[in-house]
Amino acid sequence: MAKDGKARATKAGNGKAKKAASIDEIDESVLDEGSYYLSKLDLDVDAIAVRFELQPSVVTQHKARFEGKLKRGEAVETDEDLVFWRSVKQEAEGNVKVTFVTDKGFHHAWRSDLEKLDGPSLLAIFESCKRFLNLDPNSRFLEYAPPKNYDPLAMQREITKAVTVITSILEKWKTKDDGR
Repeated sequence: MAKDGKARATKAGNGKAKKAASIDEIDESVLDEGSYYLSKLDLDVDAIAVRFELQPSVVTQHKARFEGKLKRGEAVETDEDLVFWRSVKQEAEGNVKVTFVTDKGFHHAWRSDLEKLDGPSLLAIFESCKRFLNLDPNSRFLEYAPPKNYDPLAMQREITKAVTVITSILEKWKTKDDGR
């Protein structure tokens, strides 16, 4: 992507520039790779088609094209790519990764991992996150060691997301207990 946020025009073999991709278009190679790896994660072609908003026959073509690249040695299958597509799949299914804070520092967890915690542990994380958000914006940098490559506003947004996720888990537990 160009620095101005727009995709660069690419040159074809004849030296003429192709039309720049719009912000809504997905690079074909991403669709090829995604179709391949998501199928390895036990999603069928129809499920992948729904996620990519494509016809199943197009997803099959993308998957076959990536398999061809693998056979020709133009692409390499890596564990890192599989991990990436697994996280994309989890987030698409609502299992978001959140950053939260405890008295020991900043941590990351999937929603499904937070749901496995017992009530007191989850409530302690919730209260710690709420305390963090209620601090003076400058004082939080003195109490906690900042993560590397830190953007102060990004962390507050991430902790707010964690509070929202934990609140929904606690509410789900409450409605389950009320139904008994």
